[in-house]
Amino acid sequence: MKSHKNEKISFSKTPALCLKTAWLPIFLQILLPCRGNADLFHYNNLLIGPRAIGLAGAFTALSDDTSGLFYNPGGLALQNSTELSSSINTFYLKKNTFERVFGEKAFEESARGSVSSFFGFSKKITPPLIGQIQVGLAFVNPDSALSDENALIENQPSPGVIRYHRAANIRSGTSQLILGLSKRIGKESGLGCAASYLDVDELEQIYQDVVQGPFSFDELPGTNVYSTLGQNVRMHLVLRGGALRCGIRTTFEGGVRFGLAYQRAQMVYQKLDYDSEINKVFTLADGKVVNVENTDNASLKGQLLRSINRSSSSNFLSQWPDEIRMGFAYQPWRAVLLSGDIVRHGLGDGSISSVKRSEVFNYSAGAEFILANTIFLRTGGFTNRDATASRDLSSPNQRKEFIDYRGVSVSTGLRLRSGEYGIHYTEQRGMGMAEKVPGNREPSNGRLQVISISASQSFQ
Repeated sequence: MKSHKNEKISFSKTPALCLKTAWLPIFLQILLPCRGNADLFHYNNLLIGPRAIGLAGAFTALSDDTSGLFYNPGGLALQNSTELSSSINTFYLKKNTFERVFGEKAFEESARGSVSSFFGFSKKITPPLIGQIQVGLAFVNPDSALSDENALIENQPSPGVIRYHRAANIRSGTSQLILGLSKRIGKESGLGCAASYLDVDELEQIYQDVVQGPFSFDELPGTNVYSTLGQNVRMHLVLRGGALRCGIRTTFEGGVRFGLAYQRAQMVYQKLDYDSEINKVFTLADGKVVNVENTDNASLKGQLLRSINRSSSSNFLSQWPDEIRMGFAYQPWRAVLLSGDIVRHGLGDGSISSVKRSEVFNYSAGAEFILANTIFLRTGGFTNRDATASRDLSSPNQRKEFIDYRGVSVSTGLRLRSGEYGIHYTEQRGMGMAEKVPGNREPSNGRLQVISISASQSFQ
């Protein structure tokens, strides 16, 4: 009889399930990789705001349209009219590649979607005792994806693995409803605050199975026995809370503009539901189920092994990352504008690893050119560092799995007295490391493309 020592299967009830075995060292440990709950803390997956998209998000020192509620409410006061604006992502395509997960074979995850990323309305009002202020209401969707995967890998790698199959449907979305106000201070400065309702909803439904063999046993001489292990998992994460962002925008001599904003958020509702069912069965080559009794290996004894796990958690996130934005803008000529931002995202913490996030900094820079007082051209570059879970929150180099992106944006359209209408393209490419198999880190890379259209209408 062939030796099968220490072939014991262990099942984890943690939200990010990892199955660990000695005789399926790769496949059972990646039946459900320890995920980071989609892109909760990839901060620039979708750029927000009709004008800010083209400037690569470098908008903190401007913020003079309704999207200023998201970047810096202090700039909202610099609007001169009532404004209605929106932007829609008509095309969203994301692909991540993890190298050498299955022997020398790469594993790909893809996502696509079409979603409204921004809608806003702002208007000047004059309440008693306060004087003239600008108020605004906006809906923001900084991240949304729908992933539909169906991977089939056979005879790779070779040691006894016959087939691996993974079918997954993953949807995720983060949205904010923002209400804010801003008051002009002098001619070129403003101070404002915005309160928002924050909603995060992520659902993962994954089925995976692996067939391995053949095995031989003394009780079944000359007979090949195959093992099939299947897993069906559902995870649903919901976070709801509130955030307050306050900021200031001012202009110095020489036309240099400066903006500074701070946001703090607090979750008031959180829930993570997790269900998994794992089944193992032994069959002959023709698919007939067999019963293995006379073996000293407990994990192989019997014809069927079934495990059902269900858990629910409602208090796993203790700290949502805060945010500090600082930006500069300079207009050397009437038709040329340059801007830049530095954004610091704070620590995230909680009782599960997928919400523990290290501090990261992201940067962006943009330029705007106006041709014939009507056509605008905008372009910029930005970073989208991944604040993924780390073994040590004080050391970002200890991140277990991450992809750090760098992106570019290009926009063009018409800028009229009555409004602005544009089309935008952003592309991000990134490199990182992935640990799909515990203890084995391999390179990974990603690409994210977004095409969007926008419209802003001004009313005097």
